[in-house]
Amino acid sequence: MRKTLIVLMTVLLAGCVDDSASYYIDGRDHALTLRRQQGYFWKDEAAVSLVASHLPECQRLHRLTTTEASGDLKGEVFSAGDGNWYLRLGGQLWQVETNTCNSLTELENDPKADLGQPVGSFVVVDGKLVFEALPAQAAPAQ
Repeated sequence: MRKTLIVLMTVLLAGCVDDSASYYIDGRDHALTLRRQQGYFWKDEAAVSLVASHLPECQRLHRLTTTEASGDLKGEVFSAGDGNWYLRLGGQLWQVETNTCNSLTELENDPKADLGQPVGSFVVVDGKLVFEALPAQAAPAQ
């Protein structure tokens, strides 16, 4: 009976989405991590959250939105300097900082706004959330 229960639970939980991807800013102690988590296999949506961390100073989980559990997800990350970052996720835009990790501000999503330097995107590849970094841009010649 116990083996049957274990197999049944494994099959039921196999359909759940629970993954994350990180953008490492300057090593593993300073990062932005996007996570999507489906509570139950029968739910069609997954919760999306962002962990801002700059260890040992701070680490904080910010709940962002919900999305289709099986759908595509794209979150663009921009560096605004001084520990300030922008995350554009679909039609939503947030500003987050990693100096104290406390501030998360939802903003009006103006596609023409200057958000700073794009650094990459959180995307779903083969069903898994990953971070795809943009190539580092060379500094302008002096």
